[in-house]
Amino acid sequence: MIVDRLENWPKYFKAPAWRTAFEYLQSLKPDAAECEMTPISGDDVRGRVMKYLTRGPENALIEAHDRHVDIQMSLVNCEAIDWYPRASLEVHTPYDPKDDAVMFKRPGPSPVRVINLPCFFTVLFPQDAHLPGMMCGDLAEEVKKVVVKIRADLAVL
Repeated sequence: MIVDRLENWPKYFKAPAWRTAFEYLQSLKPDAAECEMTPISGDDVRGRVMKYLTRGPENALIEAHDRHVDIQMSLVNCEAIDWYPRASLEVHTPYDPKDDAVMFKRPGPSPVRVINLPCFFTVLFPQDAHLPGMMCGDLAEEVKKVVVKIRADLAVL
């Protein structure tokens, strides 16, 4: 997992897929329209803008991906993303290649919590199991965020 300010992305990433992803992220404004997963560079880099209410961890499932790296960034308000080491978790729903997702049971509080604010990004690799959409404080709020997916085999640092 990597967390940093948006303007610092070139310190970490040199491959073309990263440049494509971060140029897209930098182009988005808070009023960006919601969209389903949309090709940015064919199937290599795709993005989705969404809005939802943040929530508590009750009955939440942790996710991880095999074929994609996620870049998550809030556009409006904040959400917490709980991080877990994938290898330590118990599978709830086996890997679905169609959705590129495996779901895990939440064992309790996460060892790391990221507060995803506008102008910050969180990169989640296949080994990074994550639980997005968590409340930053005690109250749910509507967050608008973007998720960019990069094919993992193209996501060389």
